[in-house]
Amino acid sequence: MSVETISEDAFKRLCDEIYRDRFEIYEFNPAATRRDALLWMLMGCLISLLSIDFEELESLTASSRDYSEVVCRLVREHAASPPFDPRLLVEELANRAGNE
Repeated sequence: MSVETISEDAFKRLCDEIYRDRFEIYEFNPAATRRDALLWMLMGCLISLLSIDFEELESLTASSRDYSEVVCRLVREHAASPPFDPRLLVEELANRAGNE
């Protein structure tokens, strides 16, 4: 299991960077909705940044295939101290994409 963590500020910066690059991200995954494309990229970035192994990812996705739920669970399990709830930042990113 990974011991990497992410702070709330770092997570917010990551969400902002993904939104900034959204048009390129939409091209990477053209079959997805804009919301899902951004959340898919966010999940991929977190997997890499937090050194999530296949076994941990399998356990996180076993109960849900919804990107926002998986991202939130992943961040909650790897939040730096003090812990934070990523839900508002995830919802903000998803809503911004859906409102374009």
